[in-house]
Order: sequence, then C-alpha cells, then structure tokens
Amino acid sequence: MCKLSLCLVVALFGCLVAASPARQLDGTTVREITVVKDVRSFAATRPGLKIQRLAKQPAIARGGVESVRYTLGSRTTGDGLVAQGADVFSYPSSQDVSVQLTYPEEGAGAIVTYVELICTQDNSEGNAYVVAGGIGQRFISIILEASQTRNFSYQAQYYGQK
Repeated sequence: MCKLSLCLVVALFGCLVAASPARQLDGTTVREITVVKDVRSFAATRPGLKIQRLAKQPAIARGGVESVRYTLGSRTTGDGLVAQGADVFSYPSSQDVSVQLTYPEEGAGAIVTYVELICTQDNSEGNAYVVAGGIGQRFISIILEASQTRNFSYQAQYYGQK
C-alpha cells in the first residue's frame, strides 16, 4: 500500500509541475509553441487573430527546382544577424509541406527587424505567414508552406537589435 501511495503522490506532483509554465534556470519563462498544420483552420478558431503574410519574391527556376524568397521588415542601422536555421526534406511523392519556424526557440531574443527565408522546392506554390510575435518584438513564429513538392529545403535568417 505504501508503494502505491508513493506512486500516486509522484504522479500528482508530476501533473502539477506539468501544468505550470516551464522556467529556465535563469528564471525566464519558456514559451509554449503550438504547431500549426493548417493556417486557415488555425485562424478560423481564433477570432481577431492577425496573420501577416511575408512578401514573396518571384521564383527563380534552375534545373527543375524553384527558389522562392520571402521577406518581412527591413534592415536597420545597428541590427545584425541574430539567428539562422536551415533544413532539408525529401518525400517519395509530391505532398503539401508545412513547417513552423520560431525565433528564439525559447525565452526572449533580440528585437526582430528583418526576416529572410529562402526555399527550394519543386514549384513556386506556397506562402509564409507570421502567426505570433513579429517585427519590433522579441520573438516571431512563422508558418512556411509549400504545395505539392517532393523536395523542400529552407534557409532562415533573422536580423535584430540586442
């Protein structure tokens, strides 16, 4: 009976800890990130949410692969590269791809001034949307979408002021 009671107390404590906001050792709160698979459905369930589309530059085709560039904001005096990321995906058949990019991954970062995303994919169909944070804030979360592609990669660069 004693072991059962101990297990129940540990389980209850675990639930209480999981329900409270996570904190780093330095006292900063870790943001919870919601992975968005469908931007339209996400927006429909949140009245008043302002989704901002990134500017899409014309695609450049090279050898059957398209390069699409998305930008948001502008470079400012005194800003600099504060983060960058990249990933590559390959699928056996064409499919819609949706990736959520977040700067910083936890805590507060520099004040975001400019974001540039360069994607390579099988066609130029796709979009990029800010779903949280944004320019002038210390975090940004972006949904990057590509339609009917077998190959997809991105490079993300975030500029800001510390």
